[in-house]
Amino acid sequence: MKNWTLLAIGSLLAVLAAGCGKEETASNTAAPPPTANAASNAAGGNTAANAPAASKAQPLGDDQLNAVQKASTPYKLFLIVKTRNNPFFDPMIKAAEAEAKALGAELETQAPQQETDKERQFAMVQDVTARGAKAILIAPADSKLIVPALKQAADKGVLVINLDNRIDAPTAQSAGLGVGGYVGADNEEGGRMAGTAMVEALGGKGKVAVLEGIRGVDNAESRKRGFTQAVEGKLDVVASDSADWDTQKAYSKFQSILAAHPDLNGVFCANDKMALGAIKAIADAGKKGKITVIGYDNIPDVKPYLKDGQLYATIEQHPDLMGKYGVRMAIGELDATLPKGKEYLVKLELIRGK
Repeated sequence: MKNWTLLAIGSLLAVLAAGCGKEETASNTAAPPPTANAASNAAGGNTAANAPAASKAQPLGDDQLNAVQKASTPYKLFLIVKTRNNPFFDPMIKAAEAEAKALGAELETQAPQQETDKERQFAMVQDVTARGAKAILIAPADSKLIVPALKQAADKGVLVINLDNRIDAPTAQSAGLGVGGYVGADNEEGGRMAGTAMVEALGGKGKVAVLEGIRGVDNAESRKRGFTQAVEGKLDVVASDSADWDTQKAYSKFQSILAAHPDLNGVFCANDKMALGAIKAIADAGKKGKITVIGYDNIPDVKPYLKDGQLYATIEQHPDLMGKYGVRMAIGELDATLPKGKEYLVKLELIRGK
């Protein structure tokens, strides 16, 4: 398996040469979430079957996705997420499995042990393709490196539905990869919401830091970009470092940031697992209650910290809806009752603490 994977990954070097040389930019961000009526009207036009990944596709409304009927045949669907170790994915998995069962399809979930194991996720795509998948629903660990494996799947007639973290559009276009659609959130808008909340919490002045996700990955870059845009000219971002979505890494990185900036007023953590690490570092430094922490994902583990004020706020992006509507999009397209190449954006909510 390892040799097979390494050989396959070797094929991505040429593909990525054109698409991976530049950072993610604002041109890859999603449009604002539509209203149900506006989305329904906008979705009426013709859409190419192989629409470029992460393009500004026309949105689908709740009414269109909810109208999807029971599958005409028990399609074999595979959900591949970044990891089961992040509780963010639990609601997505459960909702997808429940929806597939209700609509008469088969769904199997796979995930690497760690979110950073991009090669393992690549191999999983190859494996389920060989096992006869009709559709792959994927939340990519890496927006660019996953493209060659998905292109191999698409070339064999497998429908690809992109969830949560957008596939990089330039890389997909260079590879000739088209996807069936995208179901996820506007991560840049979520970052802006977090930034606006930080400005509010600090009264429009102060020094803040950012704990980023994996650099170069669409959702991490989008959240950081949205946050920095929202605080620009109001707060001073004195430090920004990647902790790869990991609690322990966030703890270590934030200890260093606190040592370098003892007068820090706030920190934005691009997911709640990193927020937990920052909260522990703050407590260990004897600064509990003195630094405003804002997270992202609203996972169950942060509830006590919202309640006691150690976490000022977090962003809820409804992964359960990503799972539910991802399955509905896949079945609708396989049964040709939904057009290909469109997107559905889940709503975002700012969840405040005490």
